[in-house]
Amino acid sequence: MKCYLLLLGLPAVACHSDQPATTGAPAAQGAPTSQPPTPAAAAVFTPPTGRLHSGDTDQPTDHDTLHVPGGGLLYLKPSTAAVFAQAPTELAWEADKRLTTSGPVRRVGDDLLLQPASGPVVKFTTRRTTAASSNAEISQQAESRYLGQLAQAHLWVVQTDSATKHVTTLVDQRTGRRTVVTGLPAVSPDGQYLLSTRSDQGNDGSDESAVGTQLYQLTPAGPHLLWTLLTQHWGSSEARWLGPRTVLLKQEYESTDQESNARSETYVQVELPR
Repeated sequence: MKCYLLLLGLPAVACHSDQPATTGAPAAQGAPTSQPPTPAAAAVFTPPTGRLHSGDTDQPTDHDTLHVPGGGLLYLKPSTAAVFAQAPTELAWEADKRLTTSGPVRRVGDDLLLQPASGPVVKFTTRRTTAASSNAEISQQAESRYLGQLAQAHLWVVQTDSATKHVTTLVDQRTGRRTVVTGLPAVSPDGQYLLSTRSDQGNDGSDESAVGTQLYQLTPAGPHLLWTLLTQHWGSSEARWLGPRTVLLKQEYESTDQESNARSETYVQVELPR
């Protein structure tokens, strides 16, 4: 059984095998200027009937569930690459290349500067190395990249990559407050929730990035973490929303041994507690 350590000050979650639910009823859980994309219409969710299974598996079915910290229950069923490709996303790797030296988000040399409506400029500095760099300078090497904004959540998204980890930071456009999340974030169509996710599959231990799937509630004070989910048989590398409580995850797997290739990525539709 794998054991995990969440870095960067994220809440720790116990390592345990997820057990299938014994009922089909969902568990209750407390709760620049571009417009967010319009999500594809999601069908009305009806909980499956019959025997349910753990969704922490490499043999998924349409009767899978996962328990999340706090007593919530997720319902999972297989999806497809075509459905995932049609789901909207607000972030883009090329967003940083479109920046100029002016505006609320700008790049001046190696500095990425973000100016919130209130408060000081938030700065991310790219640290480069040369053949003459010392070991100390090499250990501090990092590149920060602007990935875009989450308009409904009033957040800018920055990813910082170093030799040992990848850090995704949300910056509040109103206050400059920073929130570090596990991976690429996506906001629900109703603007109530944010989900971030990063896979640990295939990590030989050299990547110290925080991993797991996190759900945040979006509040006037900023994102509030509700839970962090870790799975053993698969990891999730990206999320896209279909509806207010329906999200698609891209799943990754690691190879069973050093001589075989990992299985191809798959996709799963997840229904969050209502």
